[in-house]
Amino acid sequence: MRAEIISIGTELLLGQIVDTNAAWIAQRLAAEGVNLYRKQTIGDNQQRAADAIREALARADLVLTTGGLGPTVDDVTREAIADATGRELVRDAALAERVERIFARWSRPAGENNLRQADLPAGARSIPNPVGTAPGILLKTDEGKVIIAMPGVPHEMKQMMTEQVIPYLREQGLAAIIKIKVLRSAAIGESLIDDKIADLEKLENPTVGLSAHLGQVDIRVTARAATEKEADVLIEHVAGQIRRRLGEGLFGEDDITLEAVISDLLDHRDEAVALYETLTNGEIASTLRAIGAPVAGQEVGEVGELPDEETAKVRASLFAAEHCAAWCVAVYSTEGEHDYEESQGESLIVVAGPQHARVTRYPLVGKGEIARTWLKVRALDLLRRELLKAKNQ
Repeated sequence: MRAEIISIGTELLLGQIVDTNAAWIAQRLAAEGVNLYRKQTIGDNQQRAADAIREALARADLVLTTGGLGPTVDDVTREAIADATGRELVRDAALAERVERIFARWSRPAGENNLRQADLPAGARSIPNPVGTAPGILLKTDEGKVIIAMPGVPHEMKQMMTEQVIPYLREQGLAAIIKIKVLRSAAIGESLIDDKIADLEKLENPTVGLSAHLGQVDIRVTARAATEKEADVLIEHVAGQIRRRLGEGLFGEDDITLEAVISDLLDHRDEAVALYETLTNGEIASTLRAIGAPVAGQEVGEVGELPDEETAKVRASLFAAEHCAAWCVAVYSTEGEHDYEESQGESLIVVAGPQHARVTRYPLVGKGEIARTWLKVRALDLLRRELLKAKNQ
């Protein structure tokens, strides 16, 4: 099932209104296992809208439009659909009567412009709109393609999509079960992950995609199937391969966060961590405290010259002892601003535990918030790895 969305409205094209409808529809289609291939925005011009619909029908099985179903002259979607499919517009008597009843309650005549909302391309059926005057349009072409036109008013569109369109797609077998498993990694570059799982990224079902954030990469495994059980089997087959290839590079799955994993590991051992930070300015401690992780103490030092490794180890161990903590993470950084591509700075991260201390050097990546976030994620991930080692000993 290939789908396209066409948003119709000059106000959208000019950026006067942000098109939130298309994003919302895209999310709903994804949840139903419908492949969305393209989104486009067209102004209130009948010929251009008709051309867009005609071209979309040549590529897709399902074309959804929003906007242009109102009573005014610049509401051109009905005419555009009729034009694109070579059909006449026919006034639906029941729809016309409904429009007249609505306006009678307001003690006003409907008028010809409002009655236009009862016009449908020949062979189409209306989609009820319980919260507005403009019904939607559902038309199945001679080639078996489906056009669904909905109002541009967000609350009208959402109710129509939820109560009418999605059930129709399911009844017609156009939707499927879609499930997503997210495998989460930290402090591993996107390119390195890509090298390890490039062959899996070429799969069609399930699909595998990467989503990079500062210091973290999410690997999304998405399966489409007739049942949830079938989707789970498809996902697990591929997710298992990713787990084996990336090993401890993965810290969790789905909604789990890096700091939550660390908190659980510390709680399991009934231990706490003390934090000494320079460039990160207390952000590591704040991140852990925010989820209730056992932080025994913290201190923010000044950015400056890095200590030698042995001195850094001793300081970290003493800092842990001072705060009655089993663990200490100390983050040091040199001064200055640093370009993303040509870093001049360096950082040193110490993770000291009950048995030993580990020191790791990293070049600074970027500057300001970028550099702080990278350092924070690297430090947290190093702590996680050391806690895992201690757990497995």
